[in-house]
Amino acid sequence: MKASPSLRLVLVAAVSLLSRSPVPAQPASNANGTRQVVSPDIDAEGKVTFRLYAPNVKQVTMTDDFVPTSGTLKKDEATGIWSLTTAAAIPPGVYGYYFSIDGIRSIDPSNLNAFGGGRYLKSYFEVKGDGQEFWAQRNVPHGMLHEVLYENPTLGSRRVLVYTPPGYNAAENKTYPAVYLYSGSGDNETYWSRIGRAHFIMDNLIAEGKAKPAIVVMPYGSAVLPAPGDGQEDTADGVYGVKAIEKDVVGSVIPTIEKNFKVGKEPKDRAIFGFSMGGYLAPTIGLNHPEVFGWVVGASTAGFRGAGTPDKNFKPLEAQLELAKKNFKFVGFTVGTGSDNGGTAGNKAAVDYLTGLGLKVEWTQPPGGMHAWSSWRGYFRDVMAHKFFVENPYAAPKIGLPK
Repeated sequence: MKASPSLRLVLVAAVSLLSRSPVPAQPASNANGTRQVVSPDIDAEGKVTFRLYAPNVKQVTMTDDFVPTSGTLKKDEATGIWSLTTAAAIPPGVYGYYFSIDGIRSIDPSNLNAFGGGRYLKSYFEVKGDGQEFWAQRNVPHGMLHEVLYENPTLGSRRVLVYTPPGYNAAENKTYPAVYLYSGSGDNETYWSRIGRAHFIMDNLIAEGKAKPAIVVMPYGSAVLPAPGDGQEDTADGVYGVKAIEKDVVGSVIPTIEKNFKVGKEPKDRAIFGFSMGGYLAPTIGLNHPEVFGWVVGASTAGFRGAGTPDKNFKPLEAQLELAKKNFKFVGFTVGTGSDNGGTAGNKAAVDYLTGLGLKVEWTQPPGGMHAWSSWRGYFRDVMAHKFFVENPYAAPKIGLPK
């Protein structure tokens, strides 16, 4: 592959620091006399203990991505160590959390696995399973992650991560389909690999013959950095700055990908999927561009309110309705019955509106589906195995439902 002079392209292996499984938490240094603690500490049963040495503060609380606990840490007056242990075992997965120390947000200083997203820093840890999880780094052929810098004429310099499947050879006269992934508010372009493990999911599906080899494109879903806070995304450009991101993916990201990677250039070769904020971006952008995309899925969609109500949201789609009916191979909406259920009514209204236009749409409510990566990894697996770039996707098992 020969990149243009203005494009910086950096290849990183699928087992590089960018995508490596989080390392076990290490004890904090006590070189200056501070107390040494281990946090997080995962016991043999899968329960997790979080600790913080802070003898002079008055309160420490923790907010996390997992069930069953967020809460207040308790202080051992003799040692000055605050701690909290989960009431039950945490299932295998990758989880984020942060402390609030006398009202000041903080990462866990004893955990080396901390990084920023679109809005703030968080600490992360992994509860390992048997190594055969669908998202695990298994002993199978691995693809590559590419870091691509590109210029958006309005938003400036931006970055997108790109997965190419095992065996990809830019010199071959062969093209691949491409799926564009968006994550949630506060995430950035690294989250689909670091937390979602999209590259390992693809490696495993391809190795098992369950998914067509495809290129996976992971852009940043906000117009600015840091991203707006929760509840502040509704701007003059609409919900989540969707107009700016629409221009970014259609006008900058896709042309960059198609110039530098061996991808097909017809709607049947392009899919778009997202969750939470991305679950609003993906169907809004995808459905309003039937000349660009042929496969569209929104999951855990935190949108379709205010400026995003269906009658206002899909005016460009209505203007190209016949083209949409011709080009769309699959359209789906998925909202779980767990912590996702606050978005059920708005999403169902969008589905009803679209079907009223004569489009075929799959509506799925996975039992217990959470507004969390534990669900989104599975939705992505299902989308790639059963919905995108396959024959008869509507006849395949639904997203998030038992197979």
